[in-house]
Amino acid sequence: MVNSNLSEDIAAENERSLSTLVRTIARFQGKFSLTLVCCNYSSLRSAMLQKLREISTVECQKLVLEPATKILHQTILNAVQEQPPKALIVVGIESVVALDDLLAGANRARDQFKQDFAFPLILWVTDAVLAKFSRSANDLKSWAPPPIQFTMPIDDLMNLLREKVEQAFANIENFKLAECEIESLENDLLNVSLNEELQASWQFIRGLVEFQQNQIDLAIEHYEESLTFWQQNRHLERQGIVSQKIAQAYNRKAELHRAGNQGYWQEARKYLQQSLESFEQAQRHDLAAKCISELGEVLRLLQAWEELQSLAVKALEIHENYGTPSQVAEDYGFLAEVALQQSQWQKACESAKLALSVLAQAGRSQQKTGLYRLLLAKAQRNLTQQSKAVNNLEVAKENTQPQDDVQLYLRILEELRTLYFEESEYLKAFNIKLEQQAVKSKYGLQAFIGASRLQSPQQIIDIGLESGKSKAKIVEEIEAASGRSRDIKEISQRIRTPACKLTIVHGQSGVGKSSIIQAWLVPALQLTTFEARDVLPVLLQSYHDWARDCGECLKVGIERLKAVSLSGASDTPTAILEQLRLNQNRNLLTVLIFDQFEEFFFAYREPSDRQKLYDFLAECLNEISDLKIILSLREDYLFYLLEFNRATNLSTIDNDILSKKICYYLGNFSISEATTVVQTLTKGSQFYLDEDLANALVADLAGEVGEVRPIELQIVGMQLEKWQITRLSEYQQLGDRAKVKVVEEFLAEVITDCGQETKDVAELFLYLLTDENNTRPQKTLAELAANLGTESVELELVVEIVVKSGLVLEVPATPKRYQLVHDYLVPFIRKRKSVPLLKLHEINQDLVKMKSRIEARQQARNWVHLNLARAKHFGRQFIS
Repeated sequence: MVNSNLSEDIAAENERSLSTLVRTIARFQGKFSLTLVCCNYSSLRSAMLQKLREISTVECQKLVLEPATKILHQTILNAVQEQPPKALIVVGIESVVALDDLLAGANRARDQFKQDFAFPLILWVTDAVLAKFSRSANDLKSWAPPPIQFTMPIDDLMNLLREKVEQAFANIENFKLAECEIESLENDLLNVSLNEELQASWQFIRGLVEFQQNQIDLAIEHYEESLTFWQQNRHLERQGIVSQKIAQAYNRKAELHRAGNQGYWQEARKYLQQSLESFEQAQRHDLAAKCISELGEVLRLLQAWEELQSLAVKALEIHENYGTPSQVAEDYGFLAEVALQQSQWQKACESAKLALSVLAQAGRSQQKTGLYRLLLAKAQRNLTQQSKAVNNLEVAKENTQPQDDVQLYLRILEELRTLYFEESEYLKAFNIKLEQQAVKSKYGLQAFIGASRLQSPQQIIDIGLESGKSKAKIVEEIEAASGRSRDIKEISQRIRTPACKLTIVHGQSGVGKSSIIQAWLVPALQLTTFEARDVLPVLLQSYHDWARDCGECLKVGIERLKAVSLSGASDTPTAILEQLRLNQNRNLLTVLIFDQFEEFFFAYREPSDRQKLYDFLAECLNEISDLKIILSLREDYLFYLLEFNRATNLSTIDNDILSKKICYYLGNFSISEATTVVQTLTKGSQFYLDEDLANALVADLAGEVGEVRPIELQIVGMQLEKWQITRLSEYQQLGDRAKVKVVEEFLAEVITDCGQETKDVAELFLYLLTDENNTRPQKTLAELAANLGTESVELELVVEIVVKSGLVLEVPATPKRYQLVHDYLVPFIRKRKSVPLLKLHEINQDLVKMKSRIEARQQARNWVHLNLARAKHFGRQFIS
């Protein structure tokens, strides 16, 4: 029961608080004052602000902070600089994502508040924000009197709860409740006795909020408590709604924990079947229409084809009467998948075309069209309509975004890769394979990626932002997932340190310099705020027109942040410097990152051509304080930087570019580091390795040296993941030479990727990059072609595939040279050589030698003929 006297007392107290606020605003006209107003509910805040407008003689301006707000003082200054208000009310502080950074920055800038704002400033906060004020902005808070409190009366609190319950059950998909409000309701309802129905409704709301924050197990607990009441009281509609939400929670668990996804899908099926029965009994055909679609998708995932066929026929009837064109198309899609499983290619083709036709007639172009084109292509492939199938898959790939449905995107890629390979389009097939690996890595679907470059941890970022985590917490998770946490933290700390303007990241080929920068450091910096300053990382990896590329990357980064304006054209060193100074003036920390910097020295071979970049970098270092530069290059090219050191005045780094304070070595993994990396990578992708296997694998890779090369760890790990070897006993079945067999399989796959027709060329090409001393000599393409006895398109194909596979390095030089990525591959490659191939190579060599002898003999004959002709000519002249 609600205590009416208590509600009246709270209402009276709110009126007194409102009067205090009115007096404060009137008293400080024309001068700065800071007032904190504490209110936990947006509806109460709106009501109090409406009353304030009605009774105050001073007109107040209102500023709503966006979640992405970084700097409080600058945001307020931007809002009031054209027309200073008589008073400014700031709301929305509780929604700011980087709240701690915002408050810390406001605390440092507190004197600027007094200097710039000659009016009362009223900040509306919640209890949670007020607690953070005390921790992060206590100096600024000390300027304000005790906070003015507004409390929700008990009867209003109950009305709010009922209102939220109705919203939740009526519009589940769009229901949102701020974290601060859920916490406040949680605390305030402790003193209120709720009836069973409201208690069950409250549990449902808590489940929705926990699900939004990705706390899936807690969400299921709350949903289950709510469901028990609705089942006991035969409230069919709400029973169906809650059962459906439980099923969605199990589907999310299946996404996050793929090792046990079958069990989670079975749970989802059970609850969706219960939900569908409840909606049908309640005659809620609109709700049943959505539920039956979700059940169909779960049956598809479980590959329950007969059940799916029956359900799809039933769903068609429901959706044609109560559903949408998208749902009807989905039913035809289910029928197409069933037909494919039953090898009924023509029926599958017809069903997929019907799905596409329904969407086209309704004027709908959406993500699902990619699925229906994929199903159509599968049917066409089996009907020997290869060109049509390829066309449909290419369109499907174009229309499908991996961030919307990564599994569908991967299915499209796999089918397209297979078709390309069957049609002898080996390079296209291999490029698709690389894209598959990159997408799987980016979305946490694959622990190891072989020799490919790591991708940004998109899944970590997306889930973190969706669940409302702070950006600092997301950055911690990015660092942990990288396996290079220490290196990322140390490089980030250099960026934070004012005296550290330049960092040179160097290491051997294959240690992961580009991967750590591109996949982990840049995303972490994009989410980081240093001393209330946004960080703008600008990554450059191409140097043929470095000014243009740098200017373009800078422009894209600024537009993404929307923090500063563009100064205009930015494709010349002068224009870029102007923009960088503008960034500094707007409190933006720019980090220029030059990855694979050794490429610059081969793009510009003359010192005079390199001078422009030297001068640009020197001016950046010497004259722009809020700017950091990172150069990343292979260790064996460090000496090139000495020219940069000589050619310019680098006073800010004491003209000592290779100082230990500047250079940062990125090395191989130690045994403990490699073990941590294996655990981190496998945990993130749900490819669970037995601890004994992880230890044995690392020991094998470390060998006598006691270090693990990152590229070797990725190659071996990828093969184990393909074979689904997760236990030590399975690994030991490979024999004493387990690592050898794994590497041999990797080599075999690369050769297979080159195609059956070019298999011999690929094997010989790799063999020619070894010698009898088990070393890996560098060779030009011309030398390799001469040894192979070919200059054909086949050789170009092989070169591109083995380089992109990471097996062979393209060494920057004139002309380009090629080299195996590491010495440990040499014995494997030389062992692969079969006798026929060696004979073929010997025949090629004999042909080359024979050709050389024939050419030499022909040259000798030509010389004799020429000199005989000359002798005859001089003889005739002498006789005459």
